[in-house]
Amino acid sequence: MSENLFAYTATNSGYSQGTAGAINGERTAAAAALSAVKNKMTGLNGDPAFFNYFDRNSSRLVLRQYNYTSTSEPNQIIDPQAATWSSLVTPIVWSGVANLHGVATSGKWLFGTGYDLSKIAVVNMDTNYTQTREYAFPADFPTFANPYADGVFHGEALTVGTDGFLYALFYVNKGSGYATYYDSIVAKFRILPNGNLTYIGYVTAGKNSFTLDLYGNKLYVCSLGGMQNAGSGNADTNLCIVDLANFTQGGVTKVTLANPTQKGDFRDISILDANNVYIFAGHYDSGFAKLVGSVYHTTITDITAPANWTEVVAVNDPGYLWGIHADGSRLWFVKGTPIAVYDGTPTTAVTANRTFSITEMSDYTGGNLNSACFIAPSIPATRGLNLAVASKSLSSHIRLAKEARELAEKAKK
Repeated sequence: MSENLFAYTATNSGYSQGTAGAINGERTAAAAALSAVKNKMTGLNGDPAFFNYFDRNSSRLVLRQYNYTSTSEPNQIIDPQAATWSSLVTPIVWSGVANLHGVATSGKWLFGTGYDLSKIAVVNMDTNYTQTREYAFPADFPTFANPYADGVFHGEALTVGTDGFLYALFYVNKGSGYATYYDSIVAKFRILPNGNLTYIGYVTAGKNSFTLDLYGNKLYVCSLGGMQNAGSGNADTNLCIVDLANFTQGGVTKVTLANPTQKGDFRDISILDANNVYIFAGHYDSGFAKLVGSVYHTTITDITAPANWTEVVAVNDPGYLWGIHADGSRLWFVKGTPIAVYDGTPTTAVTANRTFSITEMSDYTGGNLNSACFIAPSIPATRGLNLAVASKSLSSHIRLAKEARELAEKAKK
């Protein structure tokens, strides 16, 4: 059965207006059989983004539009498989979230976090997605021993672990700008029956972290190691693996590259199964015109041994939005502005079987891909109600794209 597999938003060249679309096809079909359906939503602003989540068994999307103020535009709840994309409920503002970067669900509760306010909003999906409470982090959790007296916290990602706890990633910088970063915080919260949160503890990951991928009983956090550089990766870049069964700093495994300044920064990870793990690393060239790097294939066993990884895609391409996702039938690569699709689970060097250009995905010649979100299928009731992880959105990658664009403009001066 043909489904919408992938949601995206596109903007014009000036980031003043946007549209939304989908890539459609059979979930097991070859990439060549997929098609883009543009303009499923029009009249969006210049910074729209999708997030995938589960409302019990049903896969859903939330569309946020960021307007660079402390109050975002109303969020829209979308059935991704509907013929026409329109909000299932009256679009609603969650006061605890501006610049939404992550959502996760448990039962009827949806949790959202945003970059600007560093809060976690609690939303009741059974009452038309109304917010019932919001928590400022770290101010509302006095038992959190804040290690950064002058740190500014930013909400980056959320997930509900296999243990039922909520995990939140906050990256921390010193003041404004992109120059100085502290180690990021992964905080753990107990979810009470009324949706309220109790703070449990935290561990630190690397500097400028932005992914919180769950596989099994572990979290995988990619950290750039600092500001995005021109012509070099960061010496401090790493991939932190957080063992939820041992949620202490001793339970955090840090993966580093032998030549990070040459190989680039850890930029994304996608884990399909124990035998198929994909890692993307790279850095911009001297003028921020192109990103130079590689997508690697490895296994869970060898994830801590970069010398054993195999390059499957070499990268030397323009663009600012980057991310990968393996769904079992194909490897998706958001490659700057186009989206490249590779059949199967490649373990050696491959070329794309299908590439979607910006003009296939929108009417914006010279436009930009602003967000990408892989749509998980709805799950039959027989498989239970506890699945809290949906396909990831690349919302935090949008922040990196915005920063890289600004740095590119500075480099021209």
